[in-house]
Amino acid sequence: MKKITYRIEEDSLGKIKVPKSALYGAQTQRAINNFRISWNQFDPIFLESLAALKAACATANNKSKLMTLKLSKTISQCALDVHKNIEKYYDQFPIDIYQTGSGTSTNMNMNEVLSSLVTKKIKTKVHPNDDINKSQSSNDAIPATINISCVLLALDLNDAIDYLSMKLMDKEWQVKDIIKSGRTHLMDAVPLSLGYEIQTWKETLIHCNQPLLQSAEELQYLPIGGTAIGTGLNAPKNFGKSVCLELNKIYKGSGAKFSPNPNKSEMISSQNHILSMSGALLRTASCLTKICNDLRWMNSGPISGISEVTLKPLQPGSSIMPGKINPVIPEAVLMAMAQISGNHNTINLACISGNFQLNTMLPVIAHNIIESFQLLINSIYSLADTIDTLKINEDNIKVSLERNPIIATKLNEVVGYDLASKIVKEAYRTHRSIIDIAEEKTNLSRSALLKLLDPKKLI
Repeated sequence: MKKITYRIEEDSLGKIKVPKSALYGAQTQRAINNFRISWNQFDPIFLESLAALKAACATANNKSKLMTLKLSKTISQCALDVHKNIEKYYDQFPIDIYQTGSGTSTNMNMNEVLSSLVTKKIKTKVHPNDDINKSQSSNDAIPATINISCVLLALDLNDAIDYLSMKLMDKEWQVKDIIKSGRTHLMDAVPLSLGYEIQTWKETLIHCNQPLLQSAEELQYLPIGGTAIGTGLNAPKNFGKSVCLELNKIYKGSGAKFSPNPNKSEMISSQNHILSMSGALLRTASCLTKICNDLRWMNSGPISGISEVTLKPLQPGSSIMPGKINPVIPEAVLMAMAQISGNHNTINLACISGNFQLNTMLPVIAHNIIESFQLLINSIYSLADTIDTLKINEDNIKVSLERNPIIATKLNEVVGYDLASKIVKEAYRTHRSIIDIAEEKTNLSRSALLKLLDPKKLI
């Protein structure tokens, strides 16, 4: 193992040892030493967004004549380098998610890394607070970064939902003429087309997009320029507007369009806007849970289950039962959706735990909302492949439908409820078809029964 060598850095609390190779400084090292709770770091997209914000702030500071053009350009260049190449710099951001509630440690981590990069470039000492963090506070920078990350991820999620919706539509048209037994309470119910069942999945999913996009629109308003508590102390007038203009240049073509929040305190003291987004994600997770559970039931068997469909075999299903194949993708997605539910509960608790002018659970809010987004996006693409390769077991569907006693519902109109009930009960008892029993118990001909109980006329 390579021996680590150290340099001595100093901050307001005194001197501290920092690895010589590290771009970060004293405050980051103190956070590394202090926060040894989970070993979970901020996601790369959060750090990318924070770096983009720092680049925009540097340009805005120059426009306000608070920073020279040379320094502003160099900070912006270095910040955009981190933004575009986060995998190169990711090891420079080792701070635990569970840190100071404002995210100050991570904000200073970014400030110190950029300070080192800029100092090396212009050969002049650049201060992480006085220069990189000019006109900002962790209290407005971190909430703004959460918003930026969520808006970008919401656009990605929208694309994923559209992709799965198209796969469902394709499958819907492929199977639109296949009639199957409906089920309520997990019990046989009146028939429907398999296409209609899949169409219902699709429509439920599409309707998840509206609250998602509404929340994303709200999150495009940023609290940057509000500094410590939203009043804008130590920030120039219109700083937030200038920052947003620069961010829109950085994210040109993404679909995002950022603006300053008129009341910046709102998004500093409260994170209810993130709670709304988390709720939209939870709704989408609920939709995917429904689809996956339906698929598991429909795939069950192949002998003693429903076996209406067969999922593509992806891996052996058992370490002891030969030949067993399990619905691994729906099960994986269901676990991911359960995690999203847990994340939502955490976000809810974090959002209601703010006091006065600052919510002090920003890092855990950021961590959980980003994880929920990524779980949804990846799950949707995995599920889309499952839908695309779905095999329909038409023979099994036909046999089950013919034996479904509930199709006798149509007999009510002709022979009455009581006789129809007797026919159903005998069909249950004898495991024979409704038409066979009805032919015996009524005066109706087989041709008349076939016409009356044609499943296509029952949907």
